[in-house]
Amino acid sequence: MKIFLSWSGVPSRSCAERLASWLRYFSDEIEPFVSSESIRKGARGLDEIKRQLDESSFGIACVTRANLDAPWITFESGALSKEVDERKGQLVPFLLEGSHDDLEAASSPLRQFQSTRAHDEEDVLNMVRTINSVLRESANRHPDNTRVDGLFRKVWPELRDALAAIDLTTDTPEQAPPRRSAEEILEDLTSLIREQISRITDLEQTVQALRDEQTRLPRKRSRFAGVYEEAPHSLPAPTASTGIEGPA
Repeated sequence: MKIFLSWSGVPSRSCAERLASWLRYFSDEIEPFVSSESIRKGARGLDEIKRQLDESSFGIACVTRANLDAPWITFESGALSKEVDERKGQLVPFLLEGSHDDLEAASSPLRQFQSTRAHDEEDVLNMVRTINSVLRESANRHPDNTRVDGLFRKVWPELRDALAAIDLTTDTPEQAPPRRSAEEILEDLTSLIREQISRITDLEQTVQALRDEQTRLPRKRSRFAGVYEEAPHSLPAPTASTGIEGPA
């Protein structure tokens, strides 16, 4: 299960990194993605982020007052909301400070989702339970929070202290996502065109195969076919004598 952690700004990034590491306690199947840690050296950042957004079934946006309307948060949250909705997953605004009212006041696109206050133990536990439910349902397993609840109580102090140590005074708005180059856009368009051509070719081949199959099938002959064609067009004329003599 891939979990995409969105961040913008230094405190938000620290939150995402620590949360990603902490979530691994709950299952080996959880695969958190944080762009500051998970992008391979030499990989093209935007392409990797897009791929991870497409594959994620759960999203967490680490929110501070300074990044409420940050371009990266808006961009990634918009993409995440579409993807997780298609997969029946969740998107959670993880509030390092403030409350859900701040999202409403800023008209943030995240205001439509149920948020989690990072320093509220029960709030965070409910988020972990939700992640567990999405994970188990995706594997057709019945949700069971007994083990999760017990484990949470043991590891919560680690996350609580790590989040409390984050200095929010260093928060500054993040720059907008870099614009893609003309070469990258052209490469994507070329790839899309090739994909469409391949699909059309496959469809044409399937249709032709069906036509060929119909041509090879023997035609069924009606049991009445040819009956009238083979019948004489007129009855034979009566003969002059039937060869039967009547009484004298």
